[in-house]
Amino acid sequence: MELLQYPNPTLFRKCADVAVGDLASIELAHEMAAKLYEWNGIGLAAPQVGILKKIAVIDLREEPRVLYVLINPRITWRSVEVEESNEGCLSLPLLRETIFRHKTITLEYLDENFSPKVIQRAEGLLSFCIQHEIDHLNGHLFIDHMSKLARARVVQKFKKLREESVLPNTKAVSHENGAQ
Repeated sequence: MELLQYPNPTLFRKCADVAVGDLASIELAHEMAAKLYEWNGIGLAAPQVGILKKIAVIDLREEPRVLYVLINPRITWRSVEVEESNEGCLSLPLLRETIFRHKTITLEYLDENFSPKVIQRAEGLLSFCIQHEIDHLNGHLFIDHMSKLARARVVQKFKKLREESVLPNTKAVSHENGAQ
């Protein structure tokens, strides 16, 4: 399992729902969780490892420790109020940028037993991380929430890091459509 890096085209594709009972997807979620810890992240979505299925794993590394396995997650409510979120992404390593996200959300998903679950009022880091991972499942990156000028600045900074060979070795290929 390899981590895909911007601007790999898979990162810009929308994911398909997971069929209830698809045990291979549960195995994939467990492998993703292991990689999440190995790569020292707090969230990982399936397209980041080249799989176009609606699966994400989250562990905020807070006590008590909770690993969320999100299958077919869907935000059903968003607060009008937004808040600054200083975000990074495993697929855009070494970069952190401030964007705005909904302060509070409600999430419906299936857990690793395909049982329906609801997080009624996710706030703070959990809310931001869920929104970030669901963006991945919909073919978006956190930089898509930035102005065109700010996004261009970040992309240029990322290209420079890649040229200087300071980025971790992952699969980064040109995006055929040039989408940012």
